[in-house]
Amino acid sequence: MSLLQRTESEDQSDLRLVAEVGLIGAVAQWCECLHGRDPLLKSLETLGKGLGAEIVAMVRYARDGGASLRSLAWDRAIEDGNASPVDRGFARALMGPYFEASRPGSLWFRSMVETGTTSDLEEFHTARHLRELAVIPLELQSRFVDTVEFHFRDRLRNHQQLILNSLAPVLATTWQKRAQGLFTEAILRPPSKASSRDLAPILSAENPARLSRAEYRVSLLLSRGLSIEQVQTELHIRESTLRSHLSSLYAKTNCSNLGELIYRLTSSAPTRGAPASQARLA
Repeated sequence: MSLLQRTESEDQSDLRLVAEVGLIGAVAQWCECLHGRDPLLKSLETLGKGLGAEIVAMVRYARDGGASLRSLAWDRAIEDGNASPVDRGFARALMGPYFEASRPGSLWFRSMVETGTTSDLEEFHTARHLRELAVIPLELQSRFVDTVEFHFRDRLRNHQQLILNSLAPVLATTWQKRAQGLFTEAILRPPSKASSRDLAPILSAENPARLSRAEYRVSLLLSRGLSIEQVQTELHIRESTLRSHLSSLYAKTNCSNLGELIYRLTSSAPTRGAPASQARLA
């Protein structure tokens, strides 16, 4: 059965699997960044695309209530060339008097706050056609408060809320164990240009994503149109093993869901008849 012949029930089952695996992949990417092995901005992009957010911002607020703050943001509209960089945070505006007493790992939604939000937030969302803001306090120090803020174009669906609820405590716990100076370095570091290795097709001889042999086999079968169930049967592996491979693939290829991964693989798969050496792993 090809991907185009799948039933709606099977598609829904895959969506649930993708959401679960995508969560694992996003956390894996986040942890890599917190240990300095990948840029922090890359992790914000992975989280944003995985959750369907328009903006993901890491914001550091001055604890004394002053206006000074530092931020790092991934913005989908900037990628498309349709907006200016976001340099503001809205957690203080959203949470009001609870801001400096919030619990790290808690979750705050604009749609669930009883009191009216500030005009700055309303104006920003109106200008950018956004409807929801989700804030996760990460750490409260004596001089600053760190948050991660997700802006969405529409009200959240159930699976998005479930993923955020699962992510919130994990993001806060791991953030407090980050490499020293990570946030300051991320703000000061200029965006790096893509290298020739990054631009190489995933299944090319260069193996730019540095896939393992098992990950390569899964990728190759997916690129040939096999479904998740067919890949599992073909490789004689358990569902949990396949989930682990998919989680690693998402993190290594910077894909946020199965559809994006398959698109990347099919648009870069080796041509038929290519020598076997082209499919070797580094």
